[in-house]
Amino acid sequence: MKSFGLNVKVENQNKNYSIIELAGFLDAHTVNVFEARMAEIIQGGQNRMVIDLKGLNYISSAGIGALMALTQQLRRESGDIVLLQPNEKVFKILDLLGFTKIFNVAHSEDEINNYFQTS
Repeated sequence: MKSFGLNVKVENQNKNYSIIELAGFLDAHTVNVFEARMAEIIQGGQNRMVIDLKGLNYISSAGIGALMALTQQLRRESGDIVLLQPNEKVFKILDLLGFTKIFNVAHSEDEINNYFQTS
């Protein structure tokens, strides 16, 4: 049986926010890795994150729950989260479940900057 994982790459090229690139699957089997990496970033003092989803092939309810918990935590700490470039499949899941009304979803860097300027 083929196993699917999650690759988390963090870039701090911008001082205003961290960019986290996700690739693979964000589900019950990989959500612990995601949550641990996000906790490390938050402990490092970052409260603004861009989660680049263009390489994410699948997100389950566990993955969406982790994103919701992260969003709530960052907003409590006067930060925020932007989901960047979700592929069609992932966007459809988020949209069908109504999460595109809760999450900031951007398709370009200009949109990212607009979200962080208003938050």
